[in-house]
Amino acid sequence: MYKFLPLLVLAVVAACGHALPVEREREVIEILSSETNKFEDGSYNSQYSTADGTSRHEEASVVDKDTEDEALEVKGSYKYINEDGQEVEVHYTAGKNGFVPYGSIINPEITAVAEAAKDLPKEPEQKPKALREP
Repeated sequence: MYKFLPLLVLAVVAACGHALPVEREREVIEILSSETNKFEDGSYNSQYSTADGTSRHEEASVVDKDTEDEALEVKGSYKYINEDGQEVEVHYTAGKNGFVPYGSIINPEITAVAEAAKDLPKEPEQKPKALREP
């Protein structure tokens, strides 16, 4: 019985190796342009575009500089060609008041709720009950 053990192990290894998924070869997409600029104050801008119609552009600026509310405000967009051959473009803003996307694939209700929520006053952070003074 033990003389067949090496053959059994070899058969199991071969079967497992044959069952592994094989990754399709991916098409290499040429990068047409790419640039990122970072500035001393923390702001930046970045963009890229590729030969398949994909692109992204983003810029961030510092708001409320040198205060406790200092933050980055970001504006940007990206686009790509979907599986149906249609160009999809999404624009967005992001900052201390939240992320707001809008575009052809973003449900307008989501954009409306995000837009409304970004202007809501922020609740002051509350200490847990155990840490509050009586």
